[in-house]
Amino acid sequence: MVKDSILRPSREKFKKVKSRFSHEQLNKTILFFLIVMLPIIAIDVAGRQEIFPVPETLMKILEGIIVVLISYGLATLFIRLSINFIIDKFEFIGQPEERILLSKLYIFLVYMLATVIVFLHMGIGMQNVALFLGLTATGFAFAIRDVVLSYIIWFMLLTKKPFKIGDYINVADQEGQVKHIGMFYVVVDASPDTYADYTKIPNKIFLEKPIRNYGHGKFFYTFDFYLKSVPTDIMERLERVREKGSTLRGTDATFYLNSDSDGVKITVEFKTVYEDRAILRDRLMSIMLQEFYINT
Repeated sequence: MVKDSILRPSREKFKKVKSRFSHEQLNKTILFFLIVMLPIIAIDVAGRQEIFPVPETLMKILEGIIVVLISYGLATLFIRLSINFIIDKFEFIGQPEERILLSKLYIFLVYMLATVIVFLHMGIGMQNVALFLGLTATGFAFAIRDVVLSYIIWFMLLTKKPFKIGDYINVADQEGQVKHIGMFYVVVDASPDTYADYTKIPNKIFLEKPIRNYGHGKFFYTFDFYLKSVPTDIMERLERVREKGSTLRGTDATFYLNSDSDGVKITVEFKTVYEDRAILRDRLMSIMLQEFYINT
C-alpha cells in the first residue's frame, strides 16, 4: 500500500506531462497546417470568385496542392490523436520493439490511405494507382536497398525471435547481453554491470552469421585444452583433474579426451550462467595446467 501510494502520484504526473506534450505537438501541427493552407485557399477562392484573374493552369495546380495538404494534414492529425491509444492497446503485448513496429506499420497504413485518396481525387484509377505505387516502391527500395534490408532483418528478428532482449548471444565473435533490437543495429553489452561499454552489431550480420543464444539462465559452455605431449599416465592425471573439478561449486564439469588435426586435447564441458563462464573456465584451466605442466 505504501509503495502504491508513492508510485501513484508519479504515474499521474507522467500522464499529465505526456498529455501536455501531445497537445503541444498537436497544436503545432494544426498551426503549421493553417499557415500553409490559408494563403492557398485564399488564392483559390479569389480565382473562383473572379476577384482577380488566376490562370486556369495555376488553379488546377492549387486544387491539387489543396487536396494533398488536406489529405496528409488530416492523416497527420488523425495519427497524432490516435497513436497513443494504439500504443496503449499493445502495452502488454510482446517486446517494446514489437510495439514500436506495430505503431510504425499503423502510421504507414494511414499515410498510404491518404496517398490513395489523393490519386483517386486526381482522376487516377485504382489500377494505375497500384502500378504507380508498385513502381515507386521498387525504385525507392532499390535506391535504399541496404536500409530496406536492415528493416526486413529487424522485422525477422522481432517475428522469428532467434533471441529476445535480455538474452546472452554470440554472433560474429561478439557476445553479450542483448539490450536493444533496433531497425539498424542490435546493441549487445558484454559487461551488463557497467554502462559505458557496449557493441552495436549491424542487422545484416544476423543474416550472414550463425547466432548462438545462451538464453537467460544456465547453458552448456565448452572449451578445449590442447596437450603439447601425451604423458604415459594421462588417464590418472585426467582422473585427478576430474576430482579437483568436482570440488568447484556450481560447475558440474565433464572432461574427456579428444583429438583433431591440431593434436590431442581435453574437451571440457560445464553448465554455467553467462556472467560466471569466464571465471569458471579460468579455474578449470588452472587445474589442468597445474596437473599436466606445472607438476610434471
